[in-house]
Amino acid sequence: MVCFTAAAQATANSSIIFWTEGRRLQLQDFKVVNDSMSAVEDNVSALTRTGITYYLTTDKVNGRPVSIRITVEATVHRQNTFIKERVLDYNASVKQRLLIHEQKHFDISEVFARQAVRDLQNLKLSANYRKEIADFVQTKFKAAEFYQRLYDEDTQHGEDFAAQDEWNEKIAEQLEALEAYKRKTVVKKL
Repeated sequence: MVCFTAAAQATANSSIIFWTEGRRLQLQDFKVVNDSMSAVEDNVSALTRTGITYYLTTDKVNGRPVSIRITVEATVHRQNTFIKERVLDYNASVKQRLLIHEQKHFDISEVFARQAVRDLQNLKLSANYRKEIADFVQTKFKAAEFYQRLYDEDTQHGEDFAAQDEWNEKIAEQLEALEAYKRKTVVKKL
């Protein structure tokens, strides 16, 4: 899923949460659903819908595009982010472990958003730049989806604590390695 958004900052009541350093997912970021809800697998306690959202701003001279700004963001879409009702009865440490697992899904989207910024800097664009950028982001999103599935499989949705610890470290290292791309706006001359 590739999302388009207007150039606006998310508010606390927004349906979209933009990844920012220090901002961690909390229980109130999730819709509480009945334990039998079909949108969330039986063996899963939560579902976090993350994405890579981007928007374009075109600078024109005499009506002709001369440059574009591409902003790429890692996002969580609250309307499709669920936590099962049973989680509310878990003890604090189990809830915390679950939230860390879900935060890592968000962090993985941030890793791919930063990779997109890095790769967009070298992407050659033509007059058909809107489609080229959309295709590029769609490819990056598909790679992120694959990686998200791998993360869930390896950690057994956070239930394999040793694997979860390894992924926590791996994702932190990836974010650090891509630190130079955390300002996620690329300006391209046309």
